[in-house]
Amino acid sequence: MTTARIAFTANWLLMSRFSKGSHGGHFGAVERQRFLTTVVRLPADIAERLGEAASQLGRIQPEHYLYPPDSIHLTVIGLAERPDAEREVEAAVRRRRPFGIEVRGLNLTRDAVFAELHPRDRELLALRNDVRAVESHEHGPLSRWIRRRLAHANVLRFAAPVDRRLVAEVGGLRRTRFGEFDVEEVELVHTDKVMSGAATRTLGRYRLGDASGSQPG
Repeated sequence: MTTARIAFTANWLLMSRFSKGSHGGHFGAVERQRFLTTVVRLPADIAERLGEAASQLGRIQPEHYLYPPDSIHLTVIGLAERPDAEREVEAAVRRRRPFGIEVRGLNLTRDAVFAELHPRDRELLALRNDVRAVESHEHGPLSRWIRRRLAHANVLRFAAPVDRRLVAEVGGLRRTRFGEFDVEEVELVHTDKVMSGAATRTLGRYRLGDASGSQPG
């Protein structure tokens, strides 16, 4: 069993027992925040399958926020608002090779339900390490260390205390395989916490291993 699978399993055992979710009013405050970050959008077919799974959960508690399929994404690394951030990202992405990811099973945190993403090699970790010079310090050192080593895509964000029936439904989707895809492009965006369409501005798109440069946003 890989380190990521051990970590995700431990997270599930802990959060499924103790998670109560966010309290009312928390989600609206999060939604108004804006961030500079790098993301990979999931392919449409996989995002649709994840959206269908999230809809099952939404039928239990409609008050939670469901991510539209076109906003379901992998965060590569959150960035500090620095003038050299774009240059650092572009250079790092050019140095790295495309890599594959398997989307396997749902899990949860205190704030969200997410799909576990399992990279096939260490290219994602290497890319994240290459951009550490401009990494955001929104989270503490331990959290940043963990986030560089795990990958996920949120599908539902809690807006109220969590019903135990929803947790049980997530448990029933722990072993579901949603597909595999290859990551060939990284997107630099300014966006909110849920990458909503209205709040997201693309600043650049960079192809992995492409020395020819970026595409305009």
